Amino acid sequence: MYELNGIAIWSLQALAIDFAIIIALFVSLKFIKGWVSNLHANDEITERDNFAFGISFAGGLAALAIVLTGVSSGSFAPSLSQEALLMGGYGLLAIVLIKLGHFFQDKVALPKVSLHSEIAKGNTTASLIDFGHVVSVAVVIRSALLWVATEGWHGLPIVIAAFIIANIALLLVSQYRVQLFKRTNRSGDCLQQAIVDGNLAVGVRYAGFLIGSALAVTAASGIAPYAADNLLVSLTSWALSALVSLVVFILLHLLTIKIILAGCDISDEVNRQKNVGVATISAAISFAIGISMATLLGA
Repeated sequence: MYELNGIAIWSLQALAIDFAIIIALFVSLKFIKGWVSNLHANDEITERDNFAFGISFAGGLAALAIVLTGVSSGSFAPSLSQEALLMGGYGLLAIVLIKLGHFFQDKVALPKVSLHSEIAKGNTTASLIDFGHVVSVAVVIRSALLWVATEGWHGLPIVIAAFIIANIALLLVSQYRVQLFKRTNRSGDCLQQAIVDGNLAVGVRYAGFLIGSALAVTAASGIAPYAADNLLVSLTSWALSALVSLVVFILLHLLTIKIILAGCDISDEVNRQKNVGVATISAAISFAIGISMATLLGA
């Protein structure tokens, strides 16, 4: 086989095909985003200067890129046509799963607010929530792809099953944040009203916590072994590990933020005073704990 600086020419051809498909998927996402939102992407970005739409669209691009790192991991397919089919097929599946997970999080976790409508109005807080939803969904899809140690299409049902389990776990996280907001907010408003009111600090904190939680869920991929000959046990172990990881994440987050922001009424600063600085620190702590768990425990 011909080589160029130690790299097989065939591998370079496969890489070229993968990059071409990845770029095509990124471009297609623009049109899919506009179609799903019933908005023209160019008009929203350039004519209306809709900052919120731009953040939401950027979240979709970041989410797709995250999932594609899971799709493109491992060895190449036996032939270039198979490589193109796998990359394109899994890429399209990734878009579908991201949209499904996104829809699930929006409609079930936050049923009293239409994020799409708020984003169309230019609500930046809604776009940050949207960003957190799609990126967190992408993180768990990537985790499932890497966890299933099966090449080709054989691991697809397990990936979908793990995706469903992970989305239920993320829904629990969302409900935890909703209930926590209700309990700690002195004015009596709910989280969804804060989104409609455009409380940017709430959006930053919520999105950061959700992404951190998703990263913590990926720790399950390292804790629960994948056994192709006993899929039920594998999925059960993965689900339990994901739940335990979430509990550990929440406890570590509470402990860490209380130490770092000692003497600060975090809920009041974020919910009532709309302090974006405090919210950003909280989001950074969520991300730091999540990525640490993913690195130390994940696959």
